[in-house]
Amino acid sequence: MRLFFTAFLPFSLGYFLSFLFRSLNAVVAPALRGELGLDDAAIGLVTSMYLAAFTLAQLPAGVALDRFGPRRVAPVMLLVTALGSVIFALGDGVFVLSVGRALIGLGLSVALMCGFKANVLYWPIGRLPLVNAVMMTFGGLGAAMATRPVQWLLVDFDWRQVFLGLAAITVAVALYQIFAAPAYERGGKGRLADELRGLTGVLRTPLFWRAGLAPTFSLGVWVCYASYWAAGWLRDVAHLDEPAVGVALFAVSIAIVPGYFFSGMIVDLLHRRGVRGGRVLLVYGLLFLAIHVPIALNVTAMPTLLWFAYVMSGGMSVVCYALVTRAFAPELAGRVNTTLNLICMLIAFMVQAAIGPALAWMDVAHGLSRAEAHQVVTFALLAMQAAVWAWFAASRDARGLP
Repeated sequence: MRLFFTAFLPFSLGYFLSFLFRSLNAVVAPALRGELGLDDAAIGLVTSMYLAAFTLAQLPAGVALDRFGPRRVAPVMLLVTALGSVIFALGDGVFVLSVGRALIGLGLSVALMCGFKANVLYWPIGRLPLVNAVMMTFGGLGAAMATRPVQWLLVDFDWRQVFLGLAAITVAVALYQIFAAPAYERGGKGRLADELRGLTGVLRTPLFWRAGLAPTFSLGVWVCYASYWAAGWLRDVAHLDEPAVGVALFAVSIAIVPGYFFSGMIVDLLHRRGVRGGRVLLVYGLLFLAIHVPIALNVTAMPTLLWFAYVMSGGMSVVCYALVTRAFAPELAGRVNTTLNLICMLIAFMVQAAIGPALAWMDVAHGLSRAEAHQVVTFALLAMQAAVWAWFAASRDARGLP
């Protein structure tokens, strides 16, 4: 129990904040439109700055984690997030809002990876898929808090007060990490050049790409939709009003919890029965691709249930972090995880930044309705994911991940 409150909970709360901040703009977007006059393209740009900074920080963050440990890295980065939240709250235009959003993303770029590194340090290596999955359920709770509960807060408080309050909470979590988390025994040892060589060694390993590219590609698309564009689909295709969108997003965000938790539990149970984790991961990927089909066909009969299935199945591929990490030495865990996260967030940033202009272009240049434009985008993303999962399926090394 002591390990739960010292090595697990401090970093789980960091990931809770990561998903909360990541998903928040989908709910405050109407307020930004109304008060500041921002259109969808501007809000999409501001929102994507989180992912841009998040992505750029991954490789140096992996080196820092393996060199200094999660206890030193996590709270410093959360203080950067708190600063970004304050700047965002004071913003009155695209530039200031983008700076604030970028600092938020930068600070939270290692939230989950710090937890993964702590799990490698303090839990048996064979239980990593399960422990990581339990930690990631906190992300689902964070995403849920960023939906209907935030809409309730916006009845009595404006969006600026919400971000100022979150800044204070973020500082409190950083202090908890400083005083509660165990020290990292390896901190200060080894040369930086050795740490960088370890990173290049990870990047040069064929297994890393064969096993990691497909699931992280799908996770990147999933992050983009789960944190922002699902709301756009619900408005533009299902034609839900704002209160209904909030209710739907709250229900959909809850899907992250079983998606994360049961994916790790299933891998853990089957691993003890001799079933390779790579084969289970491939099944998760194919299930996620199948859920894309009714979304691409603009099926609107039960939109909340459809997106619940999308978010739950998409989150299941997150076990790739633990499965790929187990193929490398434990001292490389930070670099393996953050490099996988780099791929995921790079895809998420590019997709999120491209969807808004793509929808507008198809409307202006080709006269497509908003619903038809969403259909083209989702079919294109489905085709790209199918290609990388076919490469995964063709690789014996990827399917053979333990």
